[in-house]
Amino acid sequence: MQKISPQETNTLGTLVTKGRYAEAATLAQTMTVRCPQDAFGWKALGVVFKQTGRSADALAPMQEAAALEPGDAEVHFNLGSILGDLGRLDEAEASIRRALQIKPDFFEAHCLLGLALSYLGRLDDAAASYRRALHTNPNYAEAHHGLGAVLKELGQPNEAVASYRRALRINPNYAEAHVNLSVALYGLGQLEEAAASARRALQIKPGHAEAHINLANALKELGRIDEALSHFRKALDISPSLPAARYGIYFILNRLVPQWHVPMMNEPRRNNAYFAALKSAITPDSDVFEIGTGSGLLAMMAAKLGANRVTTCEAVPLIAKTAQRIVTDNGYEKSVKVICKQSADVNVGEDLPQKADILVSEIFSSELLGEHVLPSIEDAKRRLLKPQGRVIPAAGSIMIAVFGGYDLGRNLKVEDSFGFKLQHFNSIVSEKQQIRRDDLDVEMLSDDTEAFRFDFENSTSFPGQKKMLRIPIKNSGRCHGIIQWIRLQMDKEVVFENHPSEKSSVSNWQRCAYVFPESIDVKPGQVIVVSASHNRKVPWFVFAGIEPG
Repeated sequence: MQKISPQETNTLGTLVTKGRYAEAATLAQTMTVRCPQDAFGWKALGVVFKQTGRSADALAPMQEAAALEPGDAEVHFNLGSILGDLGRLDEAEASIRRALQIKPDFFEAHCLLGLALSYLGRLDDAAASYRRALHTNPNYAEAHHGLGAVLKELGQPNEAVASYRRALRINPNYAEAHVNLSVALYGLGQLEEAAASARRALQIKPGHAEAHINLANALKELGRIDEALSHFRKALDISPSLPAARYGIYFILNRLVPQWHVPMMNEPRRNNAYFAALKSAITPDSDVFEIGTGSGLLAMMAAKLGANRVTTCEAVPLIAKTAQRIVTDNGYEKSVKVICKQSADVNVGEDLPQKADILVSEIFSSELLGEHVLPSIEDAKRRLLKPQGRVIPAAGSIMIAVFGGYDLGRNLKVEDSFGFKLQHFNSIVSEKQQIRRDDLDVEMLSDDTEAFRFDFENSTSFPGQKKMLRIPIKNSGRCHGIIQWIRLQMDKEVVFENHPSEKSSVSNWQRCAYVFPESIDVKPGQVIVVSASHNRKVPWFVFAGIEPG
């Protein structure tokens, strides 16, 4: 039988060491043709294919090598590794165990067996295999790392951290160990340490997508949102299909930039109302200050109308940065100044050269009072607006009415369904709900009632209130509760209102329903009594009874 010469063996080894895999594969294939009974050629070909990510191609040559040299522990070890790559875990386990029968102190094989067993879900057996590897070679970093991964899955996070740290003491440049250490530390709530471990992994391996994700998750919990978003995006640049990175971006953007921003920018009636009010107030000498930049739309409206100076503040850095780009894209960077601050942190002489002539805000929620609107306006009027300055909107009202409607009612509460009585489920459904569907008809059973009015232009403070409201029934019907919307008095002439009777294909302010404990049949002449209150942050309406007609 013709044998492969030592010189050929050395040449092949040199090619592999230098990473010249194509030449190595060609030489190994030549060996298998010329010396088909020599296991070395088949073994070398299998190793080269595996190292170049061609495990499917590596399988047959390594199987041939194992058949020719059944007593070669390394061949069975390599065959087990290839089978593991191919997901054939039971066969992989069998091959690795054959290697260990031949060479019981083969610590790399014990470690590989631990990996296969962990994939098979046999975690205790996997831990035992890793410990056997470490008994033979206590300085084998891969075994400490593998044991750490198994201990984490076994619900022993502190022990996992200790194993990862042992691996890193042996090999400080072990990127995967830094990555998995960051995951374990994150799970223990040690966020700064988790971030540091992920950063170390990225120093070693800058293109490690999982390290970017781990760092982003830690930064997100630490409140460093801009940095977190940047690292989620870097992970996607490396691996565009990573669900964890895409969800991380979704989570951050959904929190920082709520989805109501888009319909707000696209709502014609709202935009027209603000533009008309600004047009009536602005002169060439006007200094305008806006609370809540958003996209910069209102600030650019003011600049377009000829304001002397427009200053707008935005508390969310990501939104402020984007608004500045939009302002620049539209050519208003010289007349519009975007400040990344909350309005309470804006100061005359630092951010504003002098107090403003006009105060503009659009920080109203669907209930009017969200987003700290009252404290923000009180503070801005006191510190940042001239004594006789204009406020847009000049006033805001929380409007209510008694409502019904069959289809709308079925979206708010349940009665009978499919022949079953399900009413008890209503006891665990919130009595206050946003009405997000604009396609369902609302039956207005009473006239509109102004529950609370806030005179932003003329008042300096807005204390909490509580009152009883008596709402006469105007139309007969099945009453589900109170529907609430907002009215903005932009100036003496211009009004914006998202009245329930007006349907809109795009709207950011939703109506709210305060659902009564039970739907009731009402008729003209009756009076619904409602307890109405607000604590400067949120309004609330509670059914207090019905007076007969």
